[in-house]
Amino acid sequence: MNTLILGATGGIGQALARALAGRVERLWLSGRNAPKLGELARSLGAEAVPAELGSGLEVASLAQEVGPLDLLIYAAGAAHKASLREESQDGLEHLFTANLGGCFLALKYLAFNPGARVALLGVYPDFVTVPGLGAYAATKLGAEALLQTARKEFRREGVRFTLVRLLAVATGLWAPLGGPPKTALPPEAAAERILQGLLAEPPPEVWEVR
Repeated sequence: MNTLILGATGGIGQALARALAGRVERLWLSGRNAPKLGELARSLGAEAVPAELGSGLEVASLAQEVGPLDLLIYAAGAAHKASLREESQDGLEHLFTANLGGCFLALKYLAFNPGARVALLGVYPDFVTVPGLGAYAATKLGAEALLQTARKEFRREGVRFTLVRLLAVATGLWAPLGGPPKTALPPEAAAERILQGLLAEPPPEVWEVR
């Protein structure tokens, strides 16, 4: 199984990489932090392919290097808190690239084998459509709409899509928000629960992790 994790240096991405190491035939890891990515890949016997998800050229180059995929996990993401009137252009662009734009470019350029699986780490809408998370909610829920469209467009290619709905996971993503809640799942536990759905046959269209 030719597998790529985008956002592999994040908390959930790293946990997924460790959980998949030795369980798939070939594991590619991608992220922005090249030194951290390389160290993680070496420790797992995986292959590192650094890429900036906001660059079409870099994502296209990544697609050529990894070849047709059997499993793609989009684990990249970013979060911060700001009201609609306080949100900066730079902040909005950062969230857009990590949560939505990178996903769009990945689906545009990556190739898939028949029967391939694509997973997007999403959210529970009721928990993010709250004051201060407008930009985050818009980009994450926009990615869900993109996934629904891709599911229809890629049907003839036999690609199957799973939206993974996640509650809180104790990762660095929570740092700008004051830290994770006490009920947050450890990344390792979240990764195992995510893979239960992704590796099921057939993979569910929506997989809820609580």
